[in-house]
Amino acid sequence: MFQNLGYTDVPLYEKTRDEYDIESERGQERFRELMELLSKHLPVRSGRALDIGCNAGLSSFVLEELGFEVIGIDIQEKAVERAKELAKKRGSKVKFYVMDAKNLNFKENTFDLVALLGSPLPHFSIYDLDEIVRESHRVLKAKRAIVIEYADNLRGLYSWYRDVFVEGPLVSIRESIDFIKGSERRFFIELAGETIFIVEFYLWSPWILEFILRKAGFEVRSYPINEKMIVTVGMKP
Repeated sequence: MFQNLGYTDVPLYEKTRDEYDIESERGQERFRELMELLSKHLPVRSGRALDIGCNAGLSSFVLEELGFEVIGIDIQEKAVERAKELAKKRGSKVKFYVMDAKNLNFKENTFDLVALLGSPLPHFSIYDLDEIVRESHRVLKAKRAIVIEYADNLRGLYSWYRDVFVEGPLVSIRESIDFIKGSERRFFIELAGETIFIVEFYLWSPWILEFILRKAGFEVRSYPINEKMIVTVGMKP
């Protein structure tokens, strides 16, 4: 008998945490992928970097390896605890904090780079991200950049991310699409754990993100990486 957990994203984070943990095999693979990706597309090569949605710190460690002095923030306390644990084991100087990206506790003109990596956008509504982008613009120095790596999941609705999707031990089925909120609800089934739950994801595509960045004052350019992934760079004039 399956246990219905209702509306929650906790099991999703638990079952996909290897994506963000540098000690896992997938985490090490993801580390190499991010190193290659950022080496090609970062318009800023040194200075202070803010890693928004750092999770267990994998993307922050990549930025540190590339030569930045890094601060990683996430709203999930358990993820930040894990990031601090891994930083200590690695001898890393990255500092990690629990913080809401819509209300950054930093002064203006503090950072040379703001990064949102690992496709975090489905967890933000358009209104949330508008606030995050405006805060990012505030804390960035002039002539410095915001870099966002994400999946074009609007395109995915018609190609790779359709009604049924398999992600590791989880199978998800689209329950509905909300064209007012710009989101979809997916019904997840974990066969091994005999649980079911529902998660809401917001739908993003480059033209939407580019509009928000330009609205905040950034000069914008997007780079398709493959069928699924995009990197969008915004430069603060």
